[in-house]
Amino acid sequence: MGWAEALLPYRGSDDPQGFLGAALLAQDQTLFRLAATWPRVKKVLPPEPGEEIDLEKIWEQTRVDFDDWAELAQVNSLAAISGFQVLKANGVVFPNGSLSYQAEAVLKRKAASAFMTATGIKGKDLK
Repeated sequence: MGWAEALLPYRGSDDPQGFLGAALLAQDQTLFRLAATWPRVKKVLPPEPGEEIDLEKIWEQTRVDFDDWAELAQVNSLAAISGFQVLKANGVVFPNGSLSYQAEAVLKRKAASAFMTATGIKGKDLK
């Protein structure tokens, strides 16, 4: 089993914590930037998981390049480290570089809205 399959139950969870994490992204620009760049951050993962995984143990074995992340998100390293704690605790980011489905939805919606605003496109123009 690969990482994508192993983490699928966590990413798609209906746990209210996941919705809280997604709501934080919508309200905090730094967390939004960190979540948006998380898939591209340099990480070292433990060996491929077995049938059952313990997410906390996987996190303990995962190494994140916080300087790389800070540069990608255009924040300082301390913001990347503290933001990571918030994103991880709220089930927004996962060791393999994926995000919760709720977080992905918020990122896509905010990105589309920002793009439309920047380009002057209105919703009715998309029909």
